[in-house]
Amino acid sequence: MSEEKKKCMVCGKVVAGLKGGICEPCQDRIRREAMGEQAGISDRADREFARHGVTPTKK
Repeated sequence: MSEEKKKCMVCGKVVAGLKGGICEPCQDRIRREAMGEQAGISDRADREFARHGVTPTKK
């Protein structure tokens, strides 16, 4: 039996044995974007604390 070839929902590349509808390179890129966004939210929260006179402390 041959594996069914499907297209990635993000980039449209045909990939054999695709799991979850998104290829590995696209999953990695999405994961990195999400982690970067979380870091940006933390920085913005620290700036808001400083604006209100609370000193943010890093653990």
